[in-house]
Amino acid sequence: MIARVGGRTSRRFVALIGLLVTAIVLAACGGVPESSSPQPIESFKREGPTNAVPVPQSDMDPEALVRAFLEATASPTDGHAAARRFLTAPSSQQWDERGDAIILDEINTFVDQRSQNSVRMRLVGDNVGVLKSNGQLLPASGRVETTISLVRVGEQWLIDGPLPNGAMIDRSRFVATYRSVSLYFTDRTHQQLVSDPRWLYGNQDADPTVLLTRLIAGPAEDLEAGVDNGFPTGSSLRGQAAQISGGGVRIELTGLGTLGVRDRTSLAAQIIWTLNAADIGGPYVISADGAPLVPERSAGWQPADVKAFDPLATPTTDVGLNIVRDGALLKVTDTGTTPSGGSLGTSRDVRSASISADGDEVTAVVAARGGPGLQLVSGAYGGEVSPLTSGTSITRPSFSGSYGNDTVWAVVDGKPVRVVRDSQNSSQIVSTVDAASIAPIARGPITELQVSPDGVRVALIVGGQVLLAVIATNEDGQVTLSDPRIAAYNVGNQAVSLSWATSTTLMVARDASDSPVVQLPINGAPASGLISGNVAPPVRAVTADASNVYIGDQRGILRLGSTNGQPDQYWTEVEPAMSPTAIPVLP
Repeated sequence: MIARVGGRTSRRFVALIGLLVTAIVLAACGGVPESSSPQPIESFKREGPTNAVPVPQSDMDPEALVRAFLEATASPTDGHAAARRFLTAPSSQQWDERGDAIILDEINTFVDQRSQNSVRMRLVGDNVGVLKSNGQLLPASGRVETTISLVRVGEQWLIDGPLPNGAMIDRSRFVATYRSVSLYFTDRTHQQLVSDPRWLYGNQDADPTVLLTRLIAGPAEDLEAGVDNGFPTGSSLRGQAAQISGGGVRIELTGLGTLGVRDRTSLAAQIIWTLNAADIGGPYVISADGAPLVPERSAGWQPADVKAFDPLATPTTDVGLNIVRDGALLKVTDTGTTPSGGSLGTSRDVRSASISADGDEVTAVVAARGGPGLQLVSGAYGGEVSPLTSGTSITRPSFSGSYGNDTVWAVVDGKPVRVVRDSQNSSQIVSTVDAASIAPIARGPITELQVSPDGVRVALIVGGQVLLAVIATNEDGQVTLSDPRIAAYNVGNQAVSLSWATSTTLMVARDASDSPVVQLPINGAPASGLISGNVAPPVRAVTADASNVYIGDQRGILRLGSTNGQPDQYWTEVEPAMSPTAIPVLP
C-alpha cells in the first residue's frame, strides 16, 4: 500500500495458521490453489514416503517407465540408486545426477520415433521449483523439454543414451516424500534466530545427524549476507548424534577452539531450536572437543535454557486491532472504536500506520499540513509523534523486526529508506537503502516493503509481484537489499498488500476475485488461497499475526482466526470497523 499526495506467541501457531489454508504443498505454477475447507498443515509433516519407491516392471510401456523413472528420482539415496535401475549400464555411467534438481509438473511425453526395440520421445513439463543440493527450494517457472531414448533389453524397456545433468523429479512424488524443516542461524547481533528453510527426503528431518550436518555447513547462499553461523570454520560433528536411552540426544562437536560462553550459548540455541522444530526432544547433551560445551550444562540443555532465542517468541502487548479510518488511527473495542491517543487518534491526515510488536511505538504516513506532500512520523503509541522524513509518495511504514522499535523502514519517492532513531537525544539518521538488485528481478514501482519479525528479510511488492530479499551491509557500511527473488510465481502480478504473520509466513492480498487472500511461505512452496466465500473483493489491505488475519474489503474489516481452538470456516465481520475505507493495523 502506497500513500500519495491527493506476548509471546503460542506454540499453537503452526496448527492455527496451518489450519487457515487449504494446503501448503507444491502446486502447479499456473494459479493459486482454490480454497476449500481449511486443513491442518500437520497432515503434511514427518509422515515419511507414502509409497514404496517405483521399480521398473517388465510390463511397463516406454511412457509408463519414463514416468516411473521421474518418480524414482525423488529418492536421492546412494546416488539416486533407485532411479538408476531404470537406465542401461552405459546411460547410468554417463548420468551425473548431482547438483540441482528440477521439480516438474504437468508432465507429458510425445513419441517421435518408435521401432520394435527402440523409442525416442520428448518429455515436456512445467518447471515449478529448483531443489538445490543443500535442500533449499527456490520457486521457478517456465517449460522444460528434453529428449529421452529407450531400448528394449530382453523383455524390459530401459532408458538409454545421454540424460541432462541433475535430476528431474515428478512434483507429486516430491510432495509425497519431502518435508520442509528449519535450520536456525543467528542474526548479526547474535540475539535472534533466523529460519533457513530446507527440504529433506523421507524421514531425514527426524535424523539429528542429518540436520546438524546441514547446520554446520552453514546458511543458504542467499541468506549468508544477513546471518552468522556459530560454528567456526573447521568445526564438525564427531560421529553420529546418538539417541539417549530414555530420551534426548548426545552431540559431540570438534573444532570449536576458544569460543566464549556467549558464543557457545548462541551456538547451542542454533542446535536446540533446529532439533526442537523437527520434534527431536531434549535433553541435548552437547560436548565440544571432549568437554561440555558449557560446564554448567554438562547434564544437558533444554529449550528453556535458551528461551531468549525462541524463534517463535514475540513481545507481549495489550494493544489489539487498530484501524485507519477517515484519516485517524482508532483502537477497536468490543463495542466500537476510540481514538488511539495523541495526535494520530484525532487526526484527519493519517494515510497508513504500523504499530511495533510490543505495542509501545507507532509510525505513520500523514498528509503534511499547510502544503503538499507527505510526512513519515513516529512516536510512542497513544502519545505525540515527530517527523522522520517527507516525500511525495510514502508506502506503509514498517518497524525493523519484532524488537526493532528504533528503526523504521518505508519507500519514499520510490526508494527504500531506513530511519534509525536515537530516543535519548531525539535525533535520527535517514539513509537510502541500496536496492539496485531489485530491478533486474522485477520491474515497476515498489508499493510495499515490510521487514520480517526477525529483522533479516524484507518482503516487497514490486509491480504487483511479491519479492523476498535479505537485509545486508556492504563493505562501505551501506545497508543493501541483497539476493532478491520472486517469492512465488503463482501469485502473479496482482499483489496489493502484504503482512508477515511470522518470520516464515506472509499473508498477501491480491486484486483478484479468485483467491483474493493467500498465504505464502518462505520455504519455496507456492502460495495457497485462504477461504474466500464471504469476502467481497477487491481486498485493499491485509495485516496478520500468528493468531489472526485481518483484511479490508469493500464492506470493511474482516477477521479469520480460530474460535475455541478450531479454525474459522468463514471470515467474521469486525462490526465496529465495517467501513469501506477502513485499513486494519496490528502490532
